[in-house]
Order: sequence, then structure tokens, then C-alpha cells
Amino acid sequence: MKHNLLLFFCITAAALGSIIFWETDYLWLVLATIALLFVSITAYGSAQIQANYFVKSINKVNRGAGRGKAVALTFDDGPDPDSTPRILDTLKANNLKATFFVIGKKAADHPGLLQRIVEEGHTVANHSYSHHYLIALFSVRKLKNDIQRCNETIRDITGCTPVFFRPPFGVTNPRYAAVLKDLQMQSIGWSLRSMDTRAKNKYQLIQKIISKLKPRDIVLFHDRLPLTADSLSDIIGHCREMGIQIEPLPRLIGKEPYEQY
Repeated sequence: MKHNLLLFFCITAAALGSIIFWETDYLWLVLATIALLFVSITAYGSAQIQANYFVKSINKVNRGAGRGKAVALTFDDGPDPDSTPRILDTLKANNLKATFFVIGKKAADHPGLLQRIVEEGHTVANHSYSHHYLIALFSVRKLKNDIQRCNETIRDITGCTPVFFRPPFGVTNPRYAAVLKDLQMQSIGWSLRSMDTRAKNKYQLIQKIISKLKPRDIVLFHDRLPLTADSLSDIIGHCREMGIQIEPLPRLIGKEPYEQY
């Protein structure tokens, strides 16, 4: 684990620094610098899922996967009774499959939407049950219960138990690593964040995607946003003009999305 390597390096550097600078005025400056380095790298690794710092996530499509240039579309924070059906309609009209990282409590409120996602051939994945804003501070036991509760909710509605998991807010820590290992789940990140939560209009969102999109990208959207539903058809059209195929995430990463019995 990268964090353990950093911890070993910082402890070693602090020990050597203490020996070398023990009788100088620079000792506390050296130790403070090492501490700041440790905190900064740890904070960055926790906030940037692509760093694979605490948890090894799949952030890009496998090389050579799909037909030529291929990307995968993923949607977080649903199902939403207004925007998700519109997104599903657009995907169906274009004969495309996507992955939906659902919040368990929303799935429980809208079981018909979850059933529709699966019936239309899309993948349902785990995005926690509560999506609590302090979930990164949960204990190992509380975090495990939350993730398991989401899986159980999805299983009770669809009959499928997800293997794919995306941490809320993209934040990871050692507790996530322990829980996902115990549950035998695979963390899924992204390589292109659409920033649909910040886009002011559909044209800004579309421009963001077409200017940044590359083969092998895993694209992050949110299906709770009307703006995303408004923009999806145009984004798909631009992908086709660029010669980029949109393929199902499980196919592109070579992994089964559900527990196999």
C-alpha cells in the first residue's frame, strides 16, 4: 500500500533527521517539513481516487478493449424519478448500455426504476446506502454495514448482488480498503469527470466532454441532474462523430459486475 510506504519513508526520514540535526536549530524545521509532506500526500491520496493511494481502483478501460476506440459511461447518485428515466430513454434510443452507481436509500424509494435499469441491460453498482457527507469518517464496522445494506437493497429488488463499488465523493481511506477486501468488491473510479454538478448550461457540459474525452475513459456523470439528461443525446452524437464507441463497463474492464453463484 502506498500509504504504508510513505509512512515508512517519513518515519525513517524523521529518525535520520533527528540524528543529523539534533544539536542544531534546524531540527524542528526538518520535522515540521516531514510532517507537512506526510499530511499533504495523504490528503491528496485520499481525495484523488486515481492515485490508488489507499484503495486500488479501476480508473480506465483496459487497453485493446471494445471495438476500436471505446469509453464507458457511468452515472452516480440515482435513481432519480425525474432525470433517470430520461437518461434511460436516451440510452435505449441509441442502443447503449451504461453503469449506474446507485444510492441504496434512493433505490429503496424507487424500486421500479432500479428494475428498469437492470431489465434494459444496464449495470447496477453500489454507491453506498446513505451517501452520508461524513461517510469517510465512519468506523470499519459502520462503513461495512452501510455498503452491505446497499448491496442487500439492490439484491432484494433486482436479484443481483453488485461487485462494483464507487466511494461517495471519490474519497478513500484505509477503512475502505479493509471493507472492500472483506466484501470482495472492486472499487471503480473514473478518468474523466464531467463536472455536470458545476456546469451552468448544457453547452458548457458538452464542451467539457468533447474537449477532454479520450479512448479508454471511464466517464463520470450524475443521473440526478436534469442538465445531464438534457445533454446526454448531444454528447452521444459527438462521441460518434469523434469515432469513439460507447461500450458497457463490465465488458471493457473484463470483470463480472455481480456475485456469481
